[in-house]
Order: sequence, then structure tokens, then C-alpha cells
Amino acid sequence: MRWGCIRIKRKYLIDLTFYGMIKLRTFIATILFFIIHVSVYARLYSRGGRDTRHYPTYVWIIAILLPLIIVAWVSLYHYCKAYEYKLFKLPLYFKPLSKERQQILKEKFPYYKGLNQTAKLEFEKRVHHFLINKHFVSSDVIEITEEMKVMIAATSIQILFGRESYYLSSFDTINITATDVTNLNAFRETKQIEICWETFSAGYSSITDGYNPGLKIMAMALSLEYQFSKTGIFNRQTFKTFDRLYKEQAEKYIQSGKSKYNDYNQVDRDLYFAIAVEYFFERPEHFHANQPAMYLALSKLLRQDLLGMYKYEAKFF
Repeated sequence: MRWGCIRIKRKYLIDLTFYGMIKLRTFIATILFFIIHVSVYARLYSRGGRDTRHYPTYVWIIAILLPLIIVAWVSLYHYCKAYEYKLFKLPLYFKPLSKERQQILKEKFPYYKGLNQTAKLEFEKRVHHFLINKHFVSSDVIEITEEMKVMIAATSIQILFGRESYYLSSFDTINITATDVTNLNAFRETKQIEICWETFSAGYSSITDGYNPGLKIMAMALSLEYQFSKTGIFNRQTFKTFDRLYKEQAEKYIQSGKSKYNDYNQVDRDLYFAIAVEYFFERPEHFHANQPAMYLALSKLLRQDLLGMYKYEAKFF
């Protein structure tokens, strides 16, 4: 079911109405508030010596509606938080992606060009959602253009496009810089994604050279988001399979003496995951030919296969 750009997932319809009530504390608080509310009105009314059994109609209307409004508000708040809607920006999600931004996708973003019409509409909705949620700044006083915003948003959406939508809610700000200073520790501490636009744009000069810093940066942010998230972006068992295979391959590479690491515990797994995602989208044939088991594990994790060998049900609602 769709309302504009707001997606109401069928299996989560109950959440929208009763999300707050299924939380025990919220439910108990609401009942207590209801009892206190009615009692206060009854006491105030009885002070005049009137029969408290016969309250004015407006007293009953307020007594009934106010707790329901509170429950509805709490439910809406939790739903928005769970599915990454900004509560006070809800009207914006009903609007489609602007024509200017659609044109940027058509001209500049190869992944979007390869989608069918239904998938393109979904992709546009997710890009629009991402752009509403993020605040773009520049510590180097770079003029932030629509192209920068759209390309960064689209790169993030591409990675998880085969899955249900996620928008990196742990990172509200994207800082566009003039120098390449990608630092995972800074990502973790500031909860801010830093992107050098010159390096980012260079990654789209070729789509088959295995070089796309934008994908790598957004994949690093995604890996951190998976750690920060309480709900979990990936299926835990699928991620464990993926992690086990990557550990095996990393240990083999370390033992070969070609790695800068001496032990797997020294490996930055967020960076390792990001490089794998970059390789997966940039050179899928080479990836599959050299490491088919790892390719399949990542394919299952992202629910995508650019080679068309594995089919996944599209998570579009």
C-alpha cells in the first residue's frame, strides 16, 4: 500500500496503529493517564454539588479522545523512527523526486539506467527519502550542487536496493570536502560521513575499473550502521556466513605475506566489507570468477546479482 512517497508495508500495518500500545510502559502510562484524567474532571464537576454520574458530553469526549490521540501520536512517532521518517517533515515524503533530480539520475548514474520502469520509480522514491533525511554541509566551503546530493544519495541507495529500504539513520550529516580524508574513526565518533567530491566523481568516470570511492565510503557507513542499529539491517545468519568466508580469505591472504597485517584481528572489517562491496558492483565477473563462494555470500547479503545468475524477490512495497 502506498500513500505518495510514504510506504505502508502490509505486514507492518498493525505497527502504525498499535506500535506504542505493544510497549508495556506506554500502554500502562496511557491507562493511568486515562483514569487520572477522568477522575480530575469528575472531582472538579462534583465540587459544585452536582451528580458526578452525569458528566457533560464534552467531558466524556475529551476523556476518551485525549488518551487515544496520545496513543496515536506515540505510535506514529515510533513508526517514523523505525522506518526512518522525519516526523516533522512527513508532508515532504508525499512529493515525488523533482524533475531536475530525475534528470541527473538519467544522465549520470549508470545503475539507475539499467533498471526497469517499476524499479526506477522505487529508486527515485528512495533517493528522495534519503535527501529529505540528510543535511549536506561543506567544511571546505564548497558550493554544494544538486548533482552532488543526488549522486551521493543514489550511491547509498544502490547498495541496499535489493533489500527493504534503509537510509543510514545514524548519520544525519554528510560533509563534502576538498581533500580525501576518509577516516573510519571520525565516522564512528562524529556520526558524520565525509566525502571528497573530486575523488567521489572520479569513481564514476569508468564503471568497470574496480575503482569507486563513493561506493566504498557509503558501504563503510553501512557497516557502521549495522553495528549501531538495534534492529539489524541484515539477516544475522546470512551475515555470519559472509563474515566466516571473508575471514577465511583474509587469513589466507595474510599467510601469503602480501598483506600489511600480521593477524586477522588487525583487519578493519568495516573497510574490508566496503572494499568487497566496491568490487562486487564494479567488477562482478572478475569477483565471481576468482571467488565464487564469497561473491554468492555477498550477493545473498545484498539480495542483488549483477550477473543475473541468482534471483531474489524484490523488496518493493
